[in-house]
Amino acid sequence: MTTDATSSKTQVVIIGAGPTGLSLAVQLLRYNIDFIVLEKNEKTTPYSKALVVQARTLEIFNELGIAGKAIKEGRITTAMNLFYEGKQKAKINIAGLGDGLSAFPYALSLEQSKTEKLLVDYLSENGKTILWKCEFIRFEQKEGVKVFYKNSNGQEQTIDAAYLVGCDGAGSLVRHQMGVAFSGNTIPRIFYVTDIKLKSSIINKDELFIFLIKKGFALFFPMEGEGHYRIVGILPDKTDTENFKFEEVENSIKEQMMTDVTFEEVRWFSTYKVHSRKADSFMNGRCFIAGDSAHIHTPAGGQGMNTGIQDSYNLAWKIAYTIKNKANSIVLESYNTERTENAKHLLQTTDRMFDMMAGTGAFWNFLRLEIFPLIAGFISKQSTINKWIFPLVSQTGISYPKSILTVKSSIGKVNAGDRMPYFTFQDGESIFDYLKEPAFKILFFGNKEQSGLEQLKSIKFPIASFSFTEIPKTVFEKNSGFYILLRPDNHISYIGKDLSSCKMLFK
Repeated sequence: MTTDATSSKTQVVIIGAGPTGLSLAVQLLRYNIDFIVLEKNEKTTPYSKALVVQARTLEIFNELGIAGKAIKEGRITTAMNLFYEGKQKAKINIAGLGDGLSAFPYALSLEQSKTEKLLVDYLSENGKTILWKCEFIRFEQKEGVKVFYKNSNGQEQTIDAAYLVGCDGAGSLVRHQMGVAFSGNTIPRIFYVTDIKLKSSIINKDELFIFLIKKGFALFFPMEGEGHYRIVGILPDKTDTENFKFEEVENSIKEQMMTDVTFEEVRWFSTYKVHSRKADSFMNGRCFIAGDSAHIHTPAGGQGMNTGIQDSYNLAWKIAYTIKNKANSIVLESYNTERTENAKHLLQTTDRMFDMMAGTGAFWNFLRLEIFPLIAGFISKQSTINKWIFPLVSQTGISYPKSILTVKSSIGKVNAGDRMPYFTFQDGESIFDYLKEPAFKILFFGNKEQSGLEQLKSIKFPIASFSFTEIPKTVFEKNSGFYILLRPDNHISYIGKDLSSCKMLFK
């Protein structure tokens, strides 16, 4: 980065130092791409906010060497309990829901403040800092991007960059200036969220508790520390939330839960409206948006923050390969096609889940209070269904089969576009232990003498190559002598026996 009193130069400007912006910075750092992060606040959030860290995010953190730190500071949710009128209707064991599907077969409860600190610490340890108290104003886009902002002293500054990425939240000024519509709707209910210390003979474990009520729900999510829980629920029919306090809804919660609980300390309380929106495009020329700037959804399934981190993981390598390796323009464009399609499906899924949990009409009440507990109880006993649910919720099941970077192909149960399937070898090593390098990888499964991997030496992109003689039949059936070309984000571009198909993707 070069700089003078009023201007500076870098390769990528990131607006916003939330989980999405920080994740993008961390990934760009891995590729030795220079960047500047502008954040209008003076430090990371002091609030817990987004609480769930999904398995796919932990896999990404593991590549950075911070997954262990995250797990140590969080709590693994072991079960989900459904209650109605003080009676337990179902209990679903979710501690090992993804056994055999990921090295992290669970959801981790970790406050957003701690997630952000982990990422800031990673940047700091690698010599990078955030420009705090710096407010983005506008940008101009020509051969590159010129970014205008006010520094911490209120002075206007500029940055010349190759690319700009807006990670500046739902009210994104970057998205607005890109001229991109933010289509969707706002749910006509007011919700509350609180971090609270409680005492209860029932709510006292590393478990999720959902109390179904006639006009919604009260969800208790375990947090670090004894008796510390996040509660999310729906306010009584009320439009004026100014100065509204938890004490005003406390008795209503207790009456409808019909469960022994004492609320000892309210650490944080807020009310909010739930939105379900998606930007019509995630890019405009050299400008991109990611995270809440590009899509916001209901809190069902704990998907929001994790999706933003996935956006960054997808975009970073494409920017890096465009800058360093002169990749074809379709590589950058694939960020838009892949992630807008993912956001579209995610909104549809979370909207359906949320309608069931938050709907207030007779139909939704019947579905939530009578049918849902029966279904949940049935699902908890079906391992096959659980193996379908985990990839959906954990984001390990995200696939890009229609991407321009995907060659239609398959071996066994694995298809091009999928995330590389997780499995372990007989020595205890997992396949992901080999896949931490931020580069394309070509894997050969079969007799090493027949690998033919030397044919890839002519490709200008750096490629890490591996040969494996041990082939898990549960994943690849009885196939042998095949290749898997992995993108830097460990999604499969090609899987099959024709090595020339791999070479074609680099032309």
